[in-house]
Amino acid sequence: MPRTPKVKSPIRDLRAIIGKTQREFAFSIGISPIALTRIENGTLALSRRVARRIVCETAIDPRCLNGKLRTLRNRRGDVYTKEFYKAFKDTYSWQDEAAVKVAIERLSLPMETLLRASAVGSKKRLWSVFDEIADALDRCRIDFNLQRPIAEILAKQRHPKWEYLIIPSSQWEGLTAPRKRRSSSRRLKKA
Repeated sequence: MPRTPKVKSPIRDLRAIIGKTQREFAFSIGISPIALTRIENGTLALSRRVARRIVCETAIDPRCLNGKLRTLRNRRGDVYTKEFYKAFKDTYSWQDEAAVKVAIERLSLPMETLLRASAVGSKKRLWSVFDEIADALDRCRIDFNLQRPIAEILAKQRHPKWEYLIIPSSQWEGLTAPRKRRSSSRRLKKA
């Protein structure tokens, strides 16, 4: 006979609604079943990253996960149901080349804007922002176990390996243009 849980977990309630076991749900959000058990029992804090994955997987209102809403609600604010989950998965599960193009279009402008904004002040911020973006991309590659598909895509496109696409700025010595020297009149004004 299963024990009654000590802590009421919104994730456990969510799993009951969508009809997934702990193991199935853990693998669908990219964490281990043991980690999910600990999160549900309250012995491991729910991280932002895992919460974001749960929201992306289920379209639940994020406020449900941190306890700000007592009843489980979807992104539209309606009570969360199994029918909503099925409709959500049917609607948003399309993943083809058209979906990839939409995702690229939605990410390219913010990324370009972010990099341009980081170059306004000092070059050090540009490379720091670049490194953060590169690290995030590499974490996605590892967290979602995309090493093999990435290698296959790059091989088909005759691109270098992943490691050469995202070179940390610390290894850019000799790859960047030389820095412009300040004019002497500018130095004199400071003195």
